[in-house]
Amino acid sequence: MDLSEYLRAVVRGWWIIVACALAGLLGAVAFTASIQPMYQSTVRFFVVAPPVNGQSALQSDELSRGRIVSYAALVKSDQFVSRLVSDTGLGVTGPEAESSISASADKDTLLLTVEVTMPDAGKAFATATAIARNFGSAVHELEESRVPTTAQTVLTVVSGPTEPGSQVSPRESLNYGLGLLVGAALGIGIAVTRRVLDRTLITPEQIEEAGGVRVLARIPAGRNAKALNRILRSPDDALVTEAARRLRTNIDFLPEAAGLRSLTVTSATYAEGKTSVALLLAKAWAENGHTVLLVEADLRRPRLAQELGLAKPTGLSNVLSGQVAADKAVQESGIPGLQVMAAGTVPPRPTALLGGGPVRTMLAELAPKFSRIVVDATPLQPMSDAALLAAVTDGAIVVVRHQHVTAEILAASLANLRAVNSTLLGVAATFLPNRLAESHRQGSFPRLSGRFRRRIRPQEPTRKAAAAQNPARDRVPATRSHRG
Repeated sequence: MDLSEYLRAVVRGWWIIVACALAGLLGAVAFTASIQPMYQSTVRFFVVAPPVNGQSALQSDELSRGRIVSYAALVKSDQFVSRLVSDTGLGVTGPEAESSISASADKDTLLLTVEVTMPDAGKAFATATAIARNFGSAVHELEESRVPTTAQTVLTVVSGPTEPGSQVSPRESLNYGLGLLVGAALGIGIAVTRRVLDRTLITPEQIEEAGGVRVLARIPAGRNAKALNRILRSPDDALVTEAARRLRTNIDFLPEAAGLRSLTVTSATYAEGKTSVALLLAKAWAENGHTVLLVEADLRRPRLAQELGLAKPTGLSNVLSGQVAADKAVQESGIPGLQVMAAGTVPPRPTALLGGGPVRTMLAELAPKFSRIVVDATPLQPMSDAALLAAVTDGAIVVVRHQHVTAEILAASLANLRAVNSTLLGVAATFLPNRLAESHRQGSFPRLSGRFRRRIRPQEPTRKAAAAQNPARDRVPATRSHRG
């Protein structure tokens, strides 16, 4: 994966990032609410040791620097804390007062800073006031008892005690910001990990490499991609419709498709858009002057009759079971040149009905009436219906949805077609984002990879002849007609 793929993973996983960020914020709110608010009062002393006889000012200054560190520890000593509690009547215990006091000494500036942090702002201020009033005398008494002749150190209050204002702990803004940041970082990690672990086929190049087949068309995701009735009525300049026309053009000029009259459209699994592709392709051929029959051979999950509003309930299953003649099950679609045979009554054993000679006989009977017969078959996994149909038609294409199937599933599905000696023409990649379909940036669809494009180019004279027969509908330059 390159940097762009990581960025796309982050963009595609935006909802994960947002959810994790909100979870981090809620966690920070809960954590902050669980912490007792604390208030702080600060008092600052300036420490000076006056020089004595025989001592220079520099020596006196060094003496102060050495003593200031011990004063920072003295302010938390048991002796001073006990005096502080007993002499001032603060209403706090010795351990409570000791845990609330912190001191730091700066030997460069000779400043001793004492901070008192308590959940009660009033007690914090009273304790800091008591320290400011009593600590200097306590130091003097200690030094006098130790070396009476030594000059006493002077501790002068230079600031404080400060009035406790807003609480110093917990720091709500900081906690909330960290919660959002940690949650968002976790969401980004999850989104990228999902992309790294995603084994589905994403790009058309990956599809070609996994299946060893050419990508005949890159069909972008569109609002009408799933609504069959809208596909029939979509405007001529719709991106999906243009992709279907390119699929039609590429199939027409494949060496393997010479003399093609019937075609099976299938997919590896369900929900890949095979029925939509079959309908789009049938419509594109009808627009190009062909008489087209679209046969719904997915007898397990039929949808054409209901979504297209077909009048007759009979269809393919009724024809194969001998209940009606084939021409009696054909209905008009509303598109000139395009007729439809729905699935009909759902049979108890679709595979048994589709296997054998009835399908071949039906196709032979309908062949003189239609120049193209498009068979919408079931997926290749896990049923064998599509392989049976592909064996009796002139060719087959497999629909592969963007980020839907793995390379192993696609390879197994294509192996089923090859096992029945079906003519596999290629695949149609569906539901592609615009960056892969390139419909907005280039106004056309990307080229086939080099090895597959070279196999198509020898048909140049035939391509020009076909373009001359249909100049109004299919004016596609020879060098661009096989961009998939």
